[in-house]
Amino acid sequence: MLRRIARMFRPAHQGRSTSKTLPLIFDPHFSEARHRVMILADGAGATQRISFDLPLMSRRAAGEVALAMYDETAIAIPQNMTALLSSVNPTVLVASRYGGAGSKEAVTHCHHVGIPLVCHFDDDLLDVPLSLGKAKYDRYHDPLRQESMRTLCEGASLIYLSTEELKRRFERYDFRPEAVAGEIYCPVPDNVKRELSGKCLFGYMGTAGHGEDLAQIVPAIEQVLDRLPEARFETFGSIKMPVEIARKYGDRVRSISPTSDYNGFLARMRELDWKVGLAPLVRNPFNDCKANTKFIEYVSSGVLPVLPEGPVYTRICGIAGLPQDENSTWSERIIQLLQMPESEATILLRQVQDRIAQSYSLARLESQVVKVLQLHV
Repeated sequence: MLRRIARMFRPAHQGRSTSKTLPLIFDPHFSEARHRVMILADGAGATQRISFDLPLMSRRAAGEVALAMYDETAIAIPQNMTALLSSVNPTVLVASRYGGAGSKEAVTHCHHVGIPLVCHFDDDLLDVPLSLGKAKYDRYHDPLRQESMRTLCEGASLIYLSTEELKRRFERYDFRPEAVAGEIYCPVPDNVKRELSGKCLFGYMGTAGHGEDLAQIVPAIEQVLDRLPEARFETFGSIKMPVEIARKYGDRVRSISPTSDYNGFLARMRELDWKVGLAPLVRNPFNDCKANTKFIEYVSSGVLPVLPEGPVYTRICGIAGLPQDENSTWSERIIQLLQMPESEATILLRQVQDRIAQSYSLARLESQVVKVLQLHV
């Protein structure tokens, strides 16, 4: 699957756009496709690749669907939006986390030509907490960005949200269009890593905005490293290694730099050789709306996850047969998995992979996205 994903996420110049603005993605058969899906994104992130590129892969390969994706820098002023939409001529417009210029123009265009406008969120970007960092807080609380996102939500044909919890949170905004929640966000790939590491190595992967999540389990990490002298701990991504852990454990811990794109991230995860992956999450209304992506990314990479209590992992833990742990019991769970005999741990990993494979399959995500974007019509 990784090779297929890599082909899908080719540089924009390999496609031919009818616009002077360079897209992040532009399928070469775009103008001939029956369904021409244009995505406006807040950046070149994993969200849009998981949510739209991957599930539309087979239909794009068959020529039935074509995808064009632009980030906010392509729309410097509102007039750029009108010109771009007229040039690209999509049959469906998706505003995914978009808060840039031209929102009113996007709504007007879609209403005028009679095409669906789908507003997509995988976080409540209308109420980002300060705990994610001042830079992210300031960006999403900027009045112009707030107005842009709300304009799109009010003018959309449909608001597409990543989880039921996020849908419930959006209900308080009382937007007029119907809101729907996806049953699946991140799918299980068809080439999961079945081999389990035999090393006494555990880690946490995440971005810098998850510092509070990692901080809450620092005592548990220290307890594991103190009780198991052979154990090592790593972080992967822009998240920083907690200072106290780095100072206390020296070369038994290390930080691994982030990759430049999601495809590279998936490949690197498989190379890390972790036996156990941590997924702590501070309980608050914003985090409770998140998807179970980290669970699937760990398990698909051959890593046994340790999960917190709360709604994010309840459904998938029930399917997989894994517990959700209180903060006070994290060290015991990590040690249990690290010391589990390799044969027993491998059986557990494969059972989890098999149990979630059908419920979180790419085929089910494809069906979900096709319905949301009305590509079956």
